[in-house]
Amino acid sequence: MDLITYQNNALRTEKKLPTPVERLVHASLGLATESGEMTTEVKRMAIYSKPLDEDRRAHLAEEIGDVMWYLAIAADALGMQLADIAAANISKLQQRFPDAYSDHAAEARADKGGLDARNS
Repeated sequence: MDLITYQNNALRTEKKLPTPVERLVHASLGLATESGEMTTEVKRMAIYSKPLDEDRRAHLAEEIGDVMWYLAIAADALGMQLADIAAANISKLQQRFPDAYSDHAAEARADKGGLDARNS
């Protein structure tokens, strides 16, 4: 499924709230909740030595899906398509890391006060 189709289907199941700000609040709180649920599963693996078994994979995939749903709502509340946001993000990352990710390139980012800013 492409992101435009996904977003359109997600919007069909959204609770209708009267303003874009209320929709953004709903999406932001939902993102925090669902990210927290995913983080809990990762904590169980990292701290309590729980396995990354099929049940946990399925649960994590469900939480990722819930995060996607709230992202679709947030994008629409801003009057944007999730697909356009995804494309802009990839374009930004391709400019930042033209060959591939490297720790040095990440540390040297001028827009975040990287190595050059620290050395001056």
